[in-house]
Amino acid sequence: MGFFSIPLHRSLIEKYHVSLVREAIIKYSRGKVLDVGCGNKPFYPHIKNTIDQYIGLEHIDSIHAKEEADILGSADNISLPDNHVDTVILTQVIEHVENPSAVFKEINRVLKTQGILIVAWPFLYPVHEEPRDFYRYTEFGLLHLAKEAKMEVISIVPVSGFWITWFGFVSIYLRGKSLLIYTVLYPFLLLLKITCVLFQWLDRNSKARMKWTWNYYAILKKGNE
Repeated sequence: MGFFSIPLHRSLIEKYHVSLVREAIIKYSRGKVLDVGCGNKPFYPHIKNTIDQYIGLEHIDSIHAKEEADILGSADNISLPDNHVDTVILTQVIEHVENPSAVFKEINRVLKTQGILIVAWPFLYPVHEEPRDFYRYTEFGLLHLAKEAKMEVISIVPVSGFWITWFGFVSIYLRGKSLLIYTVLYPFLLLLKITCVLFQWLDRNSKARMKWTWNYYAILKKGNE
């Protein structure tokens, strides 16, 4: 099936999520960086020349690559001292942990004063990595977690709106249903994708994006204790 089986949503995930989070990580990362749920450390090449140390943490039972991890452990019990790192990266992880409040408090513990947490998470997105997919969070859910951990929220960004999210669901669903169906419908789906990208560009309503985004990312800061 070749070219026509390539997921049309893949480039949208890169543009309307991954690249935006990567830019935030490049902008805010400094000093000692802890990547919680590091996998194969995809962000490291982009910041290795501007930071002092990169520490990867991965859960011992993770389905993702663990060969690159410096620490095997749990996000709610990090084997690092208090006030140890300047930056924490937490991308696509909080939906998979049983106690996200404990994770945020633990990250706050290992961060130095004025340290930065860069967090990204799905909102309107299919269940994945089941059965370890527990939660979805609105901006208000993130604000609540930050308040419990006594962290300051600098920004919360919805990365897409209705049209990109809707097309993502259509493309993910049909490709998961049948590669043959996906291939047959490919020209129609490609046209639909172009149309949805155009409509997304025309839709500048930030409140609507909050309601319909497939992912968020946020920048948090540890305050003075």
